[in-house]
Amino acid sequence: MNDSIKKIMVIIAICFLIYGGYMVFITLIQGPSLNSHSANPRPWIVENRVVRGGIFARDGEKLAESVPDGDQLRRRYLYPQAYSHLIGYVSRTLGKTGLEAAYDEELLGLRGSFRQALEVRWGLRSHQGNDIYLTIDHHLQERAWELLAPYTGAAVALDPRSGEILAMVSTPGFNSNPDYLEKQWEAIKNDARRPLLNRATQGLYPPGSTMKIVTAALGLKKYPQLDEVIYNCRGEITIQGRVLKDLQAHGSVDLNDALAVSCNSYFAELGLRLGTDDFIRGLESFGWGKKIPFDIPTTTIPLPRSTLQSPNGLAEAAIGQGGIAVSPLFMALVAGSLGHNGIMMRPYLVQKIRSPDGKVLWSQKPSLLRVTASAEVALAVQEGMLEVVKHGTGSAAAIPGIEVAGKTGSAENPAGSPHAWFVAFAPAYRPSVAVCVVVEHGGQGGRVAAPIARELITLALSQGD
Repeated sequence: MNDSIKKIMVIIAICFLIYGGYMVFITLIQGPSLNSHSANPRPWIVENRVVRGGIFARDGEKLAESVPDGDQLRRRYLYPQAYSHLIGYVSRTLGKTGLEAAYDEELLGLRGSFRQALEVRWGLRSHQGNDIYLTIDHHLQERAWELLAPYTGAAVALDPRSGEILAMVSTPGFNSNPDYLEKQWEAIKNDARRPLLNRATQGLYPPGSTMKIVTAALGLKKYPQLDEVIYNCRGEITIQGRVLKDLQAHGSVDLNDALAVSCNSYFAELGLRLGTDDFIRGLESFGWGKKIPFDIPTTTIPLPRSTLQSPNGLAEAAIGQGGIAVSPLFMALVAGSLGHNGIMMRPYLVQKIRSPDGKVLWSQKPSLLRVTASAEVALAVQEGMLEVVKHGTGSAAAIPGIEVAGKTGSAENPAGSPHAWFVAFAPAYRPSVAVCVVVEHGGQGGRVAAPIARELITLALSQGD
């Protein structure tokens, strides 16, 4: 009899442990995703008790608010296209995305004040949620949208000294207001242009010749006197029987000349001299193979180790082709780091959170993400990037009275015309803005992307610090 009782107790204990383990799994592992799932009614119960906080640009321009809609509140976006990928949307049928999802609890007042959060959760009284203020310069954001709207592509402008995002647009965008979005969802979702994709943070493209600023930095690290070496460009280079061509024979060029005229042969040869191991280690120091920590989702920058094992793969990567792919946000960070003495700051979109009575509950503090190059190497690359704008392929980005350091790119694309790239920072030796522009199928970066970058840099500098 006692043995039977013991067996029953063991079975009960095992069942209890299994049930307890399952509850722990549900709570700790699946809890966050279940809580944020659009089918979960609990967040919407809280939503009914709270006037969701507003979202504002750095200058106080209101971007999002909650307005009455019958017996409920409905989200309204004042600039739905220009901010569609950043702010995202709040919809009872489609869920939440962008900053609306990332800062959901802050906007609902569930973080910041323990008493307020408790009262909201338990429905003791209604509340006004907290407001969030972005790093975005509203005028710069609107101008970036206007300039990119005719194209498919992305533009990012940031302050390399702090990591603040000053503007970030992806085109095409979409009308994020819930009443429109819910009615047009199927058409938007199935649009071949993929308007729901945030190309600035999640689009991956071959960087083309903008990659040459990275190859230059890696070369200078390994060969400190590289900028004094003269290379004879014959208009092509043969690697294991394969011919890699330039637009023309550039003749005798040093590093600055090679950047200015975007000499493929020079940088392909430099990539081969660096070798696979040093090239991979160099890419890792810039952030290849890592995800960019950010307020909204980003794509990990792939590190194509296998393709870099062959001479041809290495040469292609050194000029921004082959297996190399990057996002516009990443290339803005790369360019910004070279303008900021080799220091890459962590990018961020939210500057501060305020309570309904105006009290600052939280503010972002700039932080180091990584060191990409020494100050000496960064300065040497800056010199070459200055030549690109002064006398080379990036002359369309020149601004009277301001030294702009930049690099063009025309990335080969098997689906059609090359993607047009331009990365830059200004003023060259003490930059307060770094930009990256990519236009899909735009052709030459110097003709299409550089003029857009020039407009953004000019406006950003006119706004002041």
